[in-house]
Amino acid sequence: MAECSVLIETTKSAEDKTSRWFDLPIDYELFRDLLGVKADSNDYQIIDMKLPFAGDIVRTTSVRRLNKLYFAYTDLSPEVQQAYKELIPYCGGVEDLLQKSEEFLFYPECHNIMDVARYRLEHNIEFSALSEKGKKYFNLEAYAHELEEKGRYALCNNGMFKL
Repeated sequence: MAECSVLIETTKSAEDKTSRWFDLPIDYELFRDLLGVKADSNDYQIIDMKLPFAGDIVRTTSVRRLNKLYFAYTDLSPEVQQAYKELIPYCGGVEDLLQKSEEFLFYPECHNIMDVARYRLEHNIEFSALSEKGKKYFNLEAYAHELEEKGRYALCNNGMFKL
């Protein structure tokens, strides 16, 4: 899993400012002990981050929200986590992706719609039952074209997803 950490700084006066790196999820007591402010206050800001879901974070994001987004991210399947940056434009945010990803179909090692068509046929019991002669006359290109027209697919580095 990708590194998930944030650099948080207190927003007190310049001489009292403190900053620390925290790994997610952030423990509220540890946060208070290290920074001297409560996690549910507005006395801190995020000044740097190493997060796969950084697009969902702004300087004023609360610790509670950070933890919520972290748990949503860790609930994603490993395939979706690996393709997160490529899938997020289709969904908008980590929470939306979590909700929608339950409906995704993943085709590993597929790099185009023809690969998806082959993969589906290789894993189809009815197609496997066809004679070799029947398989020979199957129109793979037409099948791939139908899949592409009837579905929405995202090409990612680890395969293709039907969205």
